[in-house]
Amino acid sequence: MDIYLLRHGETDWNRTGRLQGHADTVLNARGRAQVEETAGKLRDLGIRMDAIVSSPLKRARESAEIAAVLLDYPVEKIVVETLLIERSFGEGEGMTLEEGEKKYSGCHFPGMESREELVKRAGEAFDKIADDFSGADRILLVAHGAVLFALLEAAAKEPIPYNGRAACITQGSIYRISHTEGGNRFARYDENAGMFVEADEAQLGKLAKIYM
Repeated sequence: MDIYLLRHGETDWNRTGRLQGHADTVLNARGRAQVEETAGKLRDLGIRMDAIVSSPLKRARESAEIAAVLLDYPVEKIVVETLLIERSFGEGEGMTLEEGEKKYSGCHFPGMESREELVKRAGEAFDKIADDFSGADRILLVAHGAVLFALLEAAAKEPIPYNGRAACITQGSIYRISHTEGGNRFARYDENAGMFVEADEAQLGKLAKIYM
């Protein structure tokens, strides 16, 4: 089973560097173009999806719908999974990191979902989706930077260095987890090569260098 991870396209809050979390922002024109470009790469590689699963937030759902159209997947069959919702940043939502640091040292916002809670939830999402679609060969998950990074860590089963902003997967980027009974293999789409490039399993502890 190949599980593809797609981060939603840009929103106006992304453009201004504001923490979105559970705020239900929408894609802007650049964000829609980013997703079209990324989904077009999958289409050009001949990759089609047996299932598309999205976070419930509008920016992810719209991204999933754009990808579905380009990949000839029925939009009405997109599954919404609440476990894929973005990390809650509590009182930090709507702030830039600079604003958050001034008000809350270390950006430890009241009401924020902890990293441990996030990785646990992302791992539950990964296991649930793999079980729910056990007969599928290819699944596209459309979600958010922080929760997708946590999902990579959960699938790797070892910590990945988390360095705040650097751990945020870029808008419209695409990654792949090849999920087997023997373990998981990881790959990212390489723009220069025009293909997915796998990480050496011996380097799982260095995933941050690949996915940041």
